[in-house]
Amino acid sequence: MREILKCPTSSNHCWDERVDTKNLSALLRCHYQLFGVLTAAFLILVSMGTYTNWDAQLEFEAASSVVHQGFPYVTTGLMINQPPLGFYVDAPVFHLMGLSYLNGIGITSAFGLGCVVLVYVLGAQLYGRKTGLAASALFALVPWHVYISRIFLIDVQCLFFSLLFLNVGILAIKRNSEKLVLLSGLFFGLALLTKLFAMFMLVPLLLIVFFERTRSDFQLTLRKALVFLAPACVLQAAWFGVFAQQNFFGVYFSSDLTHPEHIANPNPLFLPQVVINSTGWFLIASGLFSLALMLVYWRLFADKKSMDLVCLGAIATIAGLDMLLVFVLRLTVPYVSAFKYNYVTLPFYCLLAASIVKKAGVLVNSSETKKLKRIARWVLAGAGVILLFAALFESILFLNEWDGFVAFEVDSEGHYFPFNVYSPMNSDFFLSFHYAALAIIVISILSPYIWRALKKPAGWLRMVLSS
Repeated sequence: MREILKCPTSSNHCWDERVDTKNLSALLRCHYQLFGVLTAAFLILVSMGTYTNWDAQLEFEAASSVVHQGFPYVTTGLMINQPPLGFYVDAPVFHLMGLSYLNGIGITSAFGLGCVVLVYVLGAQLYGRKTGLAASALFALVPWHVYISRIFLIDVQCLFFSLLFLNVGILAIKRNSEKLVLLSGLFFGLALLTKLFAMFMLVPLLLIVFFERTRSDFQLTLRKALVFLAPACVLQAAWFGVFAQQNFFGVYFSSDLTHPEHIANPNPLFLPQVVINSTGWFLIASGLFSLALMLVYWRLFADKKSMDLVCLGAIATIAGLDMLLVFVLRLTVPYVSAFKYNYVTLPFYCLLAASIVKKAGVLVNSSETKKLKRIARWVLAGAGVILLFAALFESILFLNEWDGFVAFEVDSEGHYFPFNVYSPMNSDFFLSFHYAALAIIVISILSPYIWRALKKPAGWLRMVLSS
């Protein structure tokens, strides 16, 4: 992790790889802004109520069964029809702290905070540290992530392990390291043993391999593919073939496909409706604005346009698969649960929007001689930054408004993914913590500029007093 979490030197343009990241003080100095975002994310989560629904109760039942019987059984007397790792991760915490739904949500929230860190790392690897910080801030506050972190669903654990294998995989590509390929494959195996949605994260990894093929010594060979897939195959075979004694392929043909419920007339705009309701208008507007900047200034952003295409490709591929299940196979679950099916795309929405930070820096520092074009670039950079802060503020407004039952609708005919209140939170406490979290994030993002502005008057005052 040293290459990912290395400190900027005083020039702010290069990196000092000699820093020992095991040293806590070095980590705090290098990544203090991330700790501010994490503090804000923690305040958001602890000031939220907790939620439940049918899926959450089923998964809690499976986790409870692991504690009592050692295997994830449900009321039917059979094992839950999905991979089990998430329930075995929960079990030790239940043994230590007691078997309760609220303790289970505490585990989910902890993984949610871990995802914030991994989004920061992903952004830093793809675009740079400033973009990673902005992406983690957006991700920490976006309602999509906040609500799913306050209900007992293993989707957050799956996203955590998926982001972990993606980050290590990118590092393996940069270093052309077979050992890191194996480590990434191990984390992929853990993610896949948590939930099958982990396979979606292979899309951005393969896109990065494709775009980096001319800039990196890494080549995707059969040997490397087998090294990557081996841990997942071993883990799947060990669980389904040895411990669970189930049909190895049985879990890959879930009841959604073998005994499907069909939807007659799905809303053609169900996915945009879910995405906008879950993220907010301004985050989507920021992403579209970022793509527009890339198209208008294609040559100026030549070194980072491939990363935009990775984010766009990941979103489009996963969304396309969900729409295929809905419009071609007419399946109800991918329709109603589009909130969960597309959750893995959320980091890429945030990264695409946050890449405005990188693009704004390039625009204002570019050597444009014509005054009007130079002014236009400054205006575009300013507009992009305003959109990002508007997206943060919109997320807070949404969280403050919806403090009871929440439904992410896919149409106007009563189809939605519900969040039923399990334990409410006092509204005054709820409101004050949210705005405090927003203030901490804004200060964390602007802190280098605030510190630079404060140093100038302090220097002037020193000069006056010494004269």
